[in-house]
Amino acid sequence: MRGRSWAAIGGIFLSLALSATASAQTYTPGGRTLGDRLPELANVGNTGYDVQNYDLTLNYDPVANVFNTGTKADITLRATQNLSQFSLDFRGLNVDSITIDGVAATFTRENDDAAYKNKLIVTPAAGILNNRVFHVVVNYSGTPTAMEDPDESFEGWIRTTDGSFVVNEPIGAMTWFPNNNHPADKATYDFHITVPSTHTALGNGELVGSNPPALNADGLTRTWNWHDGYPTATYLTTATVGVFDFTIGEGATAKGAGGNALGLYNAWESTFTTAQKTSLNTAAAREDQIVAFEADYNGVAYPFDSIGAVADRLPSSLGYVLEVQTKIHFPSASISLNTLSHEIAHQWYGNSVSLKQWTDIWLNEGFATWFAWNWGNKFNGGATLESQFTTNYNRASNNWTTPPANLPSASVLFSNFPVYTRPATMIEGLRQIMGEPAFRELLKAWQTTYRHGNADTAAFIALAKSTAATKGGFVQANVDKLDTYFQQWLFGTVKPALNPTTFFQSTSTTGPVGGAVPATLSLALGAPVSFGGFAPGVAKTYSASTTATVISTAGDAALSVVDPSSNAPGRLVNGAFSLASPLQAKANAGTPAAVSGTPLTLLTYAGPVSNDLVTIGFDQSIAANEALRTGAYNKTLTYTLSTTTP
Repeated sequence: MRGRSWAAIGGIFLSLALSATASAQTYTPGGRTLGDRLPELANVGNTGYDVQNYDLTLNYDPVANVFNTGTKADITLRATQNLSQFSLDFRGLNVDSITIDGVAATFTRENDDAAYKNKLIVTPAAGILNNRVFHVVVNYSGTPTAMEDPDESFEGWIRTTDGSFVVNEPIGAMTWFPNNNHPADKATYDFHITVPSTHTALGNGELVGSNPPALNADGLTRTWNWHDGYPTATYLTTATVGVFDFTIGEGATAKGAGGNALGLYNAWESTFTTAQKTSLNTAAAREDQIVAFEADYNGVAYPFDSIGAVADRLPSSLGYVLEVQTKIHFPSASISLNTLSHEIAHQWYGNSVSLKQWTDIWLNEGFATWFAWNWGNKFNGGATLESQFTTNYNRASNNWTTPPANLPSASVLFSNFPVYTRPATMIEGLRQIMGEPAFRELLKAWQTTYRHGNADTAAFIALAKSTAATKGGFVQANVDKLDTYFQQWLFGTVKPALNPTTFFQSTSTTGPVGGAVPATLSLALGAPVSFGGFAPGVAKTYSASTTATVISTAGDAALSVVDPSSNAPGRLVNGAFSLASPLQAKANAGTPAAVSGTPLTLLTYAGPVSNDLVTIGFDQSIAANEALRTGAYNKTLTYTLSTTTP
């Protein structure tokens, strides 16, 4: 009995101890921004957690354009601080309920479309410890709508006559699911999209199950399940729905990231004409070859397991194609081969190696543009890379005032010359400067080092310089010159002077030349000062002078005189007798002042001086009735050159 009683009491004490430990934790809200440097995007993204996976269930009615009951986002997150509250980016739509690991949470909304500040603010029932992995389930419904971004284009859930065309760059993903809406926080995805049996629903990655999926129990709908097992930025996701001619195939030569044959997923709007579909199929037949070529040139495997294209009919012109991860989206019935090669290049540049800040978008668009030039020259009758450089460098209409790596606002995020053409031209110039072998080593190192991660301009410059040294044989002077090259091309506001021709025309380096100057204060006096004889009974002012030569290496200096004696300071003395009037002193054309036992400043210098010849004048007044003693009147004065900044 006693033993069991003590065991029970011990258990109580243990429970109390654990509660005390837990209650001692401090919990704070996560941040409601990821701090993007572009002012319009300053409110986008959140901190306090790292998203691991989005499991999205969309119960979508394409006729009414409505997310019905059953639509939810099951988000797996890892806390990066002790969280009392956190936020997600989410615009419009109705939030029905939220749970965290099955426990109900409270929430509020903040919707400011003008500031792109659309927040779903979640407060858990209890604090969430740092490093804890937890599940947030957001149940929502309503009508998704597209949004206008800072450059006045539309993105997000774009309505079509038979469903949706979903493209999100840069921030449209928050129009259809709650998320951390910045490429700095990538995650994997699973999609479960229920639509009428007549429709196809497309997600990122690969289809899980049959094509088409089996009918659901209602006999009217199908649920399309997609899995994207690679880190993906929110702007690269999709859930496009429509009536499509949808095909699945395999590449003949290209391999996916896992080493298997590359999966090919293509979807064409079913109402396109036969001729339009034939043209689309002809273009899509090049996907395998483009992927294989770009994988070989990069020196690393394609970063995902599949590729494909979606071509859809939109009610109005969208104005752009988007490199949706594994599902390139074309808002028309045609596919340009050069555009296709551009968008496939994005799967490496932007999708696998993603930007940290939107001001680094040149890394995405510059390389995609350059790869389109490269592929187009080799396989589509395009100009040589060298002529692309020359043409784009010398075009008179170029506006060089917007620096690619320091964009002033999101309104120019997709401006053609500073974001696409100028960086691509810089990249081609770099290839010519480094040489083809070293340049390809740079691309391989870039894609290997940052594969499925994030990088920025500084990282690229550092890697380019180290690769030029180790693989290109650059001497240090030319490695250093690359800093100037990148500064001019990426940060400059005028046409760059450095190019493949001028880069090696001269080589400069720095070397020290100099000598040391010792701290010096030098004061040399001329002949002793003598007034000659004083005439008794005659009122007169006697004048005399000497010179001083001044040398000073100090930042400032002052020349002063003082009578250090205790016997009638400032007056000439003859034994016990002294003159009635004090001695007056001045330097050069200055005003005379009385000499005393306190230093009298005669002259000041604001900087160094060498061999400055100063005339020091003295005046001595004798009154007519002044008694004068036979003998010599004199004093020994002290002259001082001093400084406060040696």
